[in-house]
Amino acid sequence: MATAPTRFRHARLYLTFRCNSRCGYCNVWQDPVFDGHRELTADGLRRCLDELAELGVTYLDITGGEPSLHRELVTAVRHARGLGMTVELTTNAIRFAPLATEIVPYVDTLNISLDTLSAERYHRIRGTDTLDRTLALVERLRAEGADNLKLICVVTDRNAEEVQDVVAYAQRHRVAVYLAPMFSYFAAQSEVRPADSVRMLKLAAVNGRSGAATATEAPARVPSTVLLRRVAEQRYAPYTMVNLAFLHHLRTLSPASVTACGANSRILTVGPDGRVMLPCYHEWDASLPWERPYRELVRDPELVRVRDEEVGHRPACRTCAVFPYLGLPMSHRLTTPFLLQAFSREVDRLKPYAAALTPERRAALLERSDALLAELERVSAPLRAGEHLDELYHFEAAGTGVRTGLAREPVRVEELLADHAHDDCWQVQRTPHRVVRLLYTEILPALAEDGRGPARGSALAADVLDVHLDCWHVLLALLPGGEAPDLTVRRRLADWCARAGRALGGHPAASALALLACLSTLPTAEIASWGSPRGHAEEPLVVKLLCSLAGPERRAELAPLFAPQFTPALTGEPAAGPVPVPAAGLPAASERVPTPEEARAGHGLERFVAALRGADTGALRTALRRWTGAADPVTAPDIARRLLLAELGAGPR
Repeated sequence: MATAPTRFRHARLYLTFRCNSRCGYCNVWQDPVFDGHRELTADGLRRCLDELAELGVTYLDITGGEPSLHRELVTAVRHARGLGMTVELTTNAIRFAPLATEIVPYVDTLNISLDTLSAERYHRIRGTDTLDRTLALVERLRAEGADNLKLICVVTDRNAEEVQDVVAYAQRHRVAVYLAPMFSYFAAQSEVRPADSVRMLKLAAVNGRSGAATATEAPARVPSTVLLRRVAEQRYAPYTMVNLAFLHHLRTLSPASVTACGANSRILTVGPDGRVMLPCYHEWDASLPWERPYRELVRDPELVRVRDEEVGHRPACRTCAVFPYLGLPMSHRLTTPFLLQAFSREVDRLKPYAAALTPERRAALLERSDALLAELERVSAPLRAGEHLDELYHFEAAGTGVRTGLAREPVRVEELLADHAHDDCWQVQRTPHRVVRLLYTEILPALAEDGRGPARGSALAADVLDVHLDCWHVLLALLPGGEAPDLTVRRRLADWCARAGRALGGHPAASALALLACLSTLPTAEIASWGSPRGHAEEPLVVKLLCSLAGPERRAELAPLFAPQFTPALTGEPAAGPVPVPAAGLPAASERVPTPEEARAGHGLERFVAALRGADTGALRTALRRWTGAADPVTAPDIARRLLLAELGAGPR
């Protein structure tokens, strides 16, 4: 599959606008704008998906309407999987069961709507008497071994008391449930209709009551603070997913602020006949017909105009909370929502190790994490998004370095380029996630191996959620407003690392654990007795972070644990700020400076970096946009590593 130099890695394919549910909070079945649209044939779907792949799309969200009403759903799913796409599909389960065998093995995530276990409440919310079909589908698929199911529970003030029942159901059947606080959408379309329009008439016909009575069932535009708190309190419940970034967005919605939205800037919105819907599905009032390849349509002047002038700017956009469009941009803007999203993702990854937590332990975790999250929001509040879609954070030239909101002092050009070698924030060097993820990618899986260390339900594994909070406390000190954590935090982290180290001694994962232990107060000799960070992919990064987080004595003590090439960085001056560049390090006046594309390909990277030292902000921005435009996800890790090693003065390895 070709990867084009575009920002589009995601697409939302509205396979059909038809729906057999009658949810009071949804507009697709109520508004005549969605009636009577042509739908793609099997051949049309294959061509559509081929063009999306050529555009660079690797993640496909198939939605509607109700996708199972389209006769070629199986074709769409299987062809997308054949193209190597990650496929997510959402269904109301009414007609999905006969298709399950042909579809479930080919999707990465199957979302099934389930707001309540009460048949009466289900009818009031969704206008159908099909709760039994939903429950039967979930239980059948789980009995058959499907592990890619996710329940989506839309939480309102009217069903909040039942959320615990839905969570308990998910836990019994060992299936994830995502709690989504209710919000209003379709605002622009509803505002142009009178109160007695087809929307109210259709609602009345379904629910058997007057339009006025039906209107009282509609949830408030913004969930109450109490409701948001109830959802947040479930973040440590097993099999329960809570996105703290979404809750933060709902708490901070303001009509005075532009909303960061990915509609048709990073997420292509494709209608049932292949058209590109503008500005998005929920504000849809214009289209680009599918008469040219998507690679051309995404550069159409009208799409660019709508993307730059209307998306996020319209009155309805400023109070929008349609998270499929809003969540992705959070990964490309290093501000508070990204850090909250990273924290939430980590909790979801670590939660299986805490299934045996007592209610008392869970309550203590909530109290501790409340304090951490308040600190996270405080220190990250000054962070600013970049001036351009391809800039992950705001930056300005500062002498021979670059000033960002991620460090107290200017950083070197190498860091700016290394961060932007990748096209999202997940690999930025100064985010806690870069180091904390070692817990669930390497350390805990090793501890859970048969015959090596404790099992998942042990105290060591259960303590990991406290360790997670400890790591965030330590690493938030990297941000300018961050403070060094209480010594108790680092000692508690040291104790856990010591116990885990004794269990992992000799295992390859001990190298990852040693990196975490260096952030604690654990003596070097004890770390060395069971592991060394030498050779680990994140060894250079932790060396760099220690230059900001640890004092000279601690760095000197830890230096023998690391490869000799890092000794100068640990025992000499910290490498976090810019250093004077000798004249010999700059390209000669007669020497051609490599282009960003050439530098990313490995030709003249050092000369390209040297030429950017001392550049003004405008020149840096221009170079960075071309640098990100030449992005290649395959070579990005190598480019970022070369830049980090150069910054540390460690040279190639």
